[in-house]
Amino acid sequence: MKKRFLLATMALVLSLSIMGCSKKEATPAPADGASGAWKFERPIEIVIPFGPGSGTDTTIRAWAPLMEKELGTTININNVAGAGGVQGAEFFVNQPADGYTFAMYTPSHVIAAVDGTASFDILNDTMPVVRLVQDSNIVLAGKHVPYNNLEELIAYAKANPDKKPTLGMMSINGIDGAAAKQLFDAAGIEVQFIPYASGAEANAAIMGGHTDMVLTSPFDGNAYLESGDMKAIVLLAEERATNLPDVQCTGELGYEAYIGPWRGIVAAKGTPQEAIDALEAAAVKVNEMKEWTDWKETVGLNDRPGFATQEEFKTIWMEYYETMKALRGK
Repeated sequence: MKKRFLLATMALVLSLSIMGCSKKEATPAPADGASGAWKFERPIEIVIPFGPGSGTDTTIRAWAPLMEKELGTTININNVAGAGGVQGAEFFVNQPADGYTFAMYTPSHVIAAVDGTASFDILNDTMPVVRLVQDSNIVLAGKHVPYNNLEELIAYAKANPDKKPTLGMMSINGIDGAAAKQLFDAAGIEVQFIPYASGAEANAAIMGGHTDMVLTSPFDGNAYLESGDMKAIVLLAEERATNLPDVQCTGELGYEAYIGPWRGIVAAKGTPQEAIDALEAAAVKVNEMKEWTDWKETVGLNDRPGFATQEEFKTIWMEYYETMKALRGK
């Protein structure tokens, strides 16, 4: 009897042991990134929907080397310019959403979402990752014009309705056009917008007396101000720029015209959240690096709060969408 009880007990223990081993072996291994520790194992591509030398291109080329060190992988920059940033966005959305391809967008892409100029739903097919900088716009004028600041420009335009001032810019249907429209609607005057393929072409038109004014960035325009070839009309910002302390801004003049070209990293819908989180985490660290802060200081990008985390950027993305809808009467 005692022997049979011992044998039964051993059988039960063996059975439970086998069941325990079977259960352990049947437990599936966690999927890649399930723990949140995504590791980039091959080069990352960032699509820039504007050409080399643009503010977007300049920003990414200063930021990418610091991110490479933080991520431990190479970042390849792919410029796909055309149609005010839409061509690059359409190229980007057709790449695999596998966590290795991202893009840098600007408010021009939010405007494209409002206007429906892309072949896909930019608003809902875009996943904001992190905003890097917030730039400003400045209106410069040629030496040949009879006004020297915004108030004189407004007075001139109202006194000479048959002589509509001209303003050169690179993206009439993008952020440049939206910023200029906001400014001159607030000022109550009409200005003719002239499109140019590049900032160099727009500046050359000013120098040649073919256009009255140009909309550009403070950094790009500073050289012309220092040389005396152009004069500053107004900075579109809440406060004066540290590198242009003598130039009036719309904030101090009482005009609510502050739209400027922010630049941020985005992912396509379907990109693994773990990859997005990993890129955001690295960007947070880079944003605190002295090298990055120093570079922003040299180009005047430290005056306005620019950096935004994933959740903050999502809010900004939607707020700009509503602002652009209102500006475009949609």
